[in-house]
Amino acid sequence: MTSTAKFYKSIDIQLKFLEQLKDIPEEEIGGLIKVLKDFIFQADTKQKVIYGIGEGRSALALYDFLHQLLKYEQLFPATLDDPIRRYFDPDRSNMILSASGSGGTESVINYLEDAHRLGAREILITAKTDSPAYKQIKSHNGFVFLIEDIKLEKPSELAVMGSEFELKLCTMLNGILPALDSGDVSLYYQQMDHYLRNARLLRNIDDEYLRSWIDKLLNRRGHYIVDGVGRSGFVAKAFGMRLTHLGQHVYIKGDATTPSFVRGDVYIPVSGSGNTREIRDGMIRARSKGVDVFPITVNKSSSMVELLEEWGYEDNIIFIPVEEGDMDIFHDKKPNKITTTKMNQTRPSVSEINSYIFTNAIIASAIDFLGVDEKY
Repeated sequence: MTSTAKFYKSIDIQLKFLEQLKDIPEEEIGGLIKVLKDFIFQADTKQKVIYGIGEGRSALALYDFLHQLLKYEQLFPATLDDPIRRYFDPDRSNMILSASGSGGTESVINYLEDAHRLGAREILITAKTDSPAYKQIKSHNGFVFLIEDIKLEKPSELAVMGSEFELKLCTMLNGILPALDSGDVSLYYQQMDHYLRNARLLRNIDDEYLRSWIDKLLNRRGHYIVDGVGRSGFVAKAFGMRLTHLGQHVYIKGDATTPSFVRGDVYIPVSGSGNTREIRDGMIRARSKGVDVFPITVNKSSSMVELLEEWGYEDNIIFIPVEEGDMDIFHDKKPNKITTTKMNQTRPSVSEINSYIFTNAIIASAIDFLGVDEKY
């Protein structure tokens, strides 16, 4: 049987990452809030577009933040992955929000140079002051926000590769959202306390249940197909990337290169509400092909749970714990890509941050189970 000791140790280390975010000085948080606030609320007749520029899981953390900026009707969030709105138009008011933990990501550096040449405002979030991207933004008179590495011994199998910067990036950006309207920096620190209270609940996941779940999930030779809609989709993709680094064959449901379900595969849908229509349809399709379904959700009273109970596989579900007061935000009964409420689109990423921490800790356990190290 699998040992879960590294899972819980990984949770503890990731909690320290979040705790460090509370130590960022007010003037630094306030500076980032001011730069974003000035752009969002500037009196400008031009269309305003904010681009998220990053690679891999750092990009996914940025996209989580951009998704919540949809609440500002005067602002259009965009990414280079968007085939419709990605092209840069110098006749609009443009801002680049970029992230690179190392500060050496070549594509980020190149896009920042393009943006500077075209007159965009620039923000870089990084962990390295001696990096090419940091020096580049400073020479452009752009804004740099530092997320420092934590000062502790952290074995790679517990704080899996890249997880520190990405988790801090996602949580920090979520933390500043309440302050964007009012400019009250204290709201950031209140949000950090909120996310920490929720994240600490991950320590309470039952050890025996978790041990069995990890055994069933990893003890296979088929493909892993991850899935999620909206911000849950970003968590699913990040988990899939990490499984790939461990040598597993992983696909994202809906991608052009993803093969059809076949017996022996495992389908891992991530859904906070557990009611997302596309996820429910995916589960039914997977089940009809003899594929094992291992959902990750918050909601114990969801259609996702009803399906697994009907099939007799309720032990395949992992429930991500959140505070009781946060359960109210998962009230949508049949959300989907078109009809989900605006409140659901812009709600705090409580379940996503906890799910991200959970899946990072699963990778820490998987390294032992599979006898491998992350390759990238």
